[in-house]
Order: sequence, then C-alpha cells, then structure tokens
Amino acid sequence: MTIVRECMFADLITLSPTTTLMEAIRRLMRQPFGFAVVLDNMAPVGLVTEFDLLRWMVAGHDLNKATFQHFTLSIPQTVREDTPCQSLLNIYNNRRFRRFPVLNDDNMLSGGITEKQIVASLPRSELMAHYRVSDIIQPRHPAVTSELTFAEAARQMVSWHRGCLLLTDGDSLQGMVTEGDLLRFRLTPEWHPDTPLAKVPSTMPITIEPDRNLLYALDLFVRSGHRRIPVVERDSLTGVPRRLVGLLTQTDLLKQVVNSARTHKAILNPEDINDPAIWFEPSGTHRILALNTKGAAELELDASWVGRSVHDLARDPEIWGAITILLNNCGTMDRITLPLRTGHGAGVCTICRFSLVHTPTGEDRIFWTLHGSESGRSHCG
Repeated sequence: MTIVRECMFADLITLSPTTTLMEAIRRLMRQPFGFAVVLDNMAPVGLVTEFDLLRWMVAGHDLNKATFQHFTLSIPQTVREDTPCQSLLNIYNNRRFRRFPVLNDDNMLSGGITEKQIVASLPRSELMAHYRVSDIIQPRHPAVTSELTFAEAARQMVSWHRGCLLLTDGDSLQGMVTEGDLLRFRLTPEWHPDTPLAKVPSTMPITIEPDRNLLYALDLFVRSGHRRIPVVERDSLTGVPRRLVGLLTQTDLLKQVVNSARTHKAILNPEDINDPAIWFEPSGTHRILALNTKGAAELELDASWVGRSVHDLARDPEIWGAITILLNNCGTMDRITLPLRTGHGAGVCTICRFSLVHTPTGEDRIFWTLHGSESGRSHCG
C-alpha cells in the first residue's frame, strides 16, 4: 500500500504571517503545487492557495501592503509521512480537503501532498473501465470569450468558484486560462486590468473525449500533470476536436473514487474491502474482473485468475447462472453456503454473500464476499 512519504513533494513553500500578498504570489508561481503553508513559531497556522490570492486580489486588497495577519486563513489538515495515501480519500470525502501539509516523525513540516499526488497513487483496476468521462462531468462549464478582460475574468472565476476559464468561440475550444495564469500575468510589466484574455499567456490544453473510460483519464492526468482537462467530441474521420462538452477535473475523478468506494464496493481499489472479495461479470462465462488479497488467499488463487471464469471455482458450474437469475430479482443474497473448488483443486464449503452492482453505463457486475474464514468454512468430503 502506498504511503504519503512515497508520493509527497518536499519543496513545500512556507510563509510567515507578515508576508505580503504580492510576495506570496511571487513565491507560489515558482512551483507547480498551488499552495503554501503559513508558519508561526514553526507551527502550521494557515493554508494559502492560488485561488485564495486571486480572491483577495479581486476584493481590492493592496497586494504590496496586505499581509496574512489581515485575513482568516484555512486551518490546514496535516497528515503524517506514514499515512496510507488511500486513507486521504476518507479525509477528502468527510471534509473536502484537497491539499495536505505533511509532518515527519518529529512533528516537523517535511513536505506536502495534493490531489495530483493522490490521483497518481490510486491503484489501477479493470473495474475503472466500467465508468466513462461522460458519467462524471457536469454539462455546465466555465466558458468565456478571449475578449474578456483580465479584471472581469478574475471576478468571474472567483464568482463561479472555478480555478479556470475555458476560452471558446461558439462550441469550439480555443484555450484555457487558470488562476495561476492570471496571477503570473499580474506580476508582469504588461499587466493591466483591461488586458483581454487573448493576451494573457496560456497554453492550449490537452483534451479528452467523453466516451473515454476513467482508467484512461487517470493515466492522462498522471502523464500530463494537468489538474483540469476539457472534454471535447472529435470528428470521427479526422480526429480533430469538434465540440466542447464539459470539463473534467482531478476533483471530479476523486469524487467518483469516493462515491464508488462507498456505493459500488471499491470500484478502484479492491483492497479497501475488509472481507475476502471477488468481482465477476453477471453473464457469459462470468469472467473474474478483480479480486483482493484476502479473496485470493481464501480460495488459493493468484493474479492469473483475473480474466478467468468463476465456473472453474464451483463443483457445479451451472450454479452461477442460477445465482445471476436470483440476483436480478432480489439484488442481494446473503449467507449462501456453496461447495467450491480452490485454485489448487481442493473442495471447500464456504458461506458467501452476493450483490448485483449497477454501474452508470449499465455494465453490471456481481460483488462476491466470502465469510468462511470466520464463520464456518469447512472442507467438503
């Protein structure tokens, strides 16, 4: 299991309560992580993000005079270096923290971790392929034209509580401006509040298609380092981006991870399940989609069983068709004792629970937990 120490970054920017907003902007623009920690007597007392600085700029504060003593700062949620990265999802789900200062064993600040590192640490599973980008994006996206002025763009970004604006011409994507782009431009001699966004330096973003699955999206976030990816439909013949349909963010992806873990039995990480567990298709050969370590140990399986049929695990292969029919009618079957075969061919009788889980794309799966190790597993004669 990946822990924070393995994926954190060490060069976290620290500020003091007397740091001015302008100096904070200058320092944050030197690194790509988007936040800094305010220290008072070496203790973290506040967390400052690029969006906070943009918000205070829009509010009209004098960037050269205002210091962090003038503001109420977000209290940082710290984590320790040995914290499992997967557990950060629970903190995210409960309190919506997306950035974490990291403390070492001596309770000293040693680095930070953001959504970017959390997304990169997520385990890959074939089950992620059951969800599409179109399942999780919101149809409304922060689209503006490149004629919009710097001042109005900053105001709209804060008003919409969005960290970026998509530059469009009709339904066509022309570019993207982030809060970091606006803050960097604010530091230049060319800055003026009436400067149009067309003259604010930015890059043409990478894009993703709405029918791509979340496994592809996860890898694209990791490869590109982007926090936000516009979603476009492409011409089927030329492959040219044709119509902007939404925006996919790392936050969207993490929300889906959390919701799936809660409502769809850990779609992204089978190891989140405390019980021995196996996921398989509800039709055809009932192909195994995933299994966790406990599930593999319970039935003496190895990783090569992913992709094989559960038919090989029952004395009577016809039982799986009957289970599927019953699940289609009742959804869940609990405390069913089945005569099974282990991966080594031994016979066992195991108490099982089955649930039919529906995905948004209609690609259903069966979630199978085995309770024999604690509640009555016995060898069959």
